[in-house]
Amino acid sequence: MFSYTLPCGGFKTSTKLTETRISFDPPVYEQRYCLAIQILEDARWVNEIKKVTEFGCAEMRFFQLMRRIETIENILQVDIDHDILKTHLNRTSPLICDYMRQRLTPLKVQVLHGSVADASEELRNTDAVIALELIEHVYEDVLAKIPVNIFGFMQPKIVIFSTPNFDFNTIFTRFSSLLPNGFRHADHKFEWTREEFKSWCLGITEKYTNYMFSLLGVGDPPQGEEAVGHVSQIALFVRKDILGMPLAEPLTIQPLPDSSMSTYKTLRVVDFPFHTDERTPEQKIWNEVENQLYQCTKDENNYDTERYAYKLSLDELTQRLSYLGATRELLAKLLEQHEKTVENDFIFIEDNEETEDNRNWPEPVYEQNEQSEAMQAYVEDENWDE
Repeated sequence: MFSYTLPCGGFKTSTKLTETRISFDPPVYEQRYCLAIQILEDARWVNEIKKVTEFGCAEMRFFQLMRRIETIENILQVDIDHDILKTHLNRTSPLICDYMRQRLTPLKVQVLHGSVADASEELRNTDAVIALELIEHVYEDVLAKIPVNIFGFMQPKIVIFSTPNFDFNTIFTRFSSLLPNGFRHADHKFEWTREEFKSWCLGITEKYTNYMFSLLGVGDPPQGEEAVGHVSQIALFVRKDILGMPLAEPLTIQPLPDSSMSTYKTLRVVDFPFHTDERTPEQKIWNEVENQLYQCTKDENNYDTERYAYKLSLDELTQRLSYLGATRELLAKLLEQHEKTVENDFIFIEDNEETEDNRNWPEPVYEQNEQSEAMQAYVEDENWDE
């Protein structure tokens, strides 16, 4: 095992317990989505996660958040329920905003009908696997095949599992919230205690020694009831090389099992629009220099009353554009080429230069490796736990 802390320090939630009900704000399913997105965006591996496979995607609600991560280039939506996939295929369509503000990287989305237990060519080269509230829906024979397929065949960089915490059910029994089968959902085949889930995870890492795992959870227990743990327990598996550790065994391409004749069926393939920036690195830097100079003229604090001109420090400009690879020497060269005045390490924008709002300034260039806007996406309402 290893200790893992969310890169953004987690998120604020509340749990309210009354005599008649227990409620979670935000709903537990949203908390699971938030946690999974934060893990995917962890700076330690975000740039290495190009292909993501979500097993048990159902209505493809989590996809609406995941698609906004700019570094992801291929998303596989996989589920065993053919009808539910067909019903919600339209959720993988680009929105109007995707055409108005195009991605800077390609994104291919594939909707596949298949089982998490089956290996298939489509699954190869997956970097991250997501399986939220899935394993409790499968029978023992399928459950036994899941680690073989994911950790043996696919060998992704990270894997996220979530499943109900049976220990928490003692609180639900107070409100008759459980079903006749004793579980939270009619289709659940089991619900594990925290020790049972931990034991399952340990069994995986003992067999697949290239992986380590950390246990997390969402849906805080009510105050004074901390002993029951979280509503939903989560395991994050990370391949050791991603943590800067040597692999216990070399990675090798695994053949498809003899019994697997590509049982997956492709229901839809969607390519999202994306913008190809054909500017040279120097052109990108100069376009952003022009934007910074223009922004300088919008702040009166930058006005030099003795020179009757706006001024911007060359050192400050270098720092602002370092993400584009700009150096002080390169900026000085570009400023000279474009006949900009530089004196005593300050760039001067003379008052007689064009500074009107209607000047044709280029669009600013934004750093694309900043944290994505994924968590600003709209998520439709659903039941508190499923």
